[in-house]
Amino acid sequence: MSAETLTPEHKSDIDRVVEHWVGRVLRTGVWSSAGLMIVGLLLAWFSAGSIQPPSENPAPGQVLRNMLSGSFDPVTLIFAGLLLLMLTPFVRVLTAAVGFAAEKDTPFVIVALVVFAMLLAELLFSLR
Repeated sequence: MSAETLTPEHKSDIDRVVEHWVGRVLRTGVWSSAGLMIVGLLLAWFSAGSIQPPSENPAPGQVLRNMLSGSFDPVTLIFAGLLLLMLTPFVRVLTAAVGFAAEKDTPFVIVALVVFAMLLAELLFSLR
């Protein structure tokens, strides 16, 4: 079915689905990151005095390795929550691009991919 043959009712159904998924991505990212940070803060509070804060922020790869190895220390959980919160906009933009592609809305797909490229460039520049 081409974009020209879509009825307004059908197109609005697609719009609703895209909005639903974009909202779900944002809520999941924010609540998951908040949960990780709260658990990390609670663990830090209950183990007061035994935690040594890092002298510098751990690299994202190190946080991921710690999480995959089962090391759920408070600092790792807090930084994992922060990383997840920072990655949420990336996933949101990609979700919107996929939704625009489903709507066959090429100009918005291009805009979303340009925004994603800008986010990625900024991330790479900041990690430099």
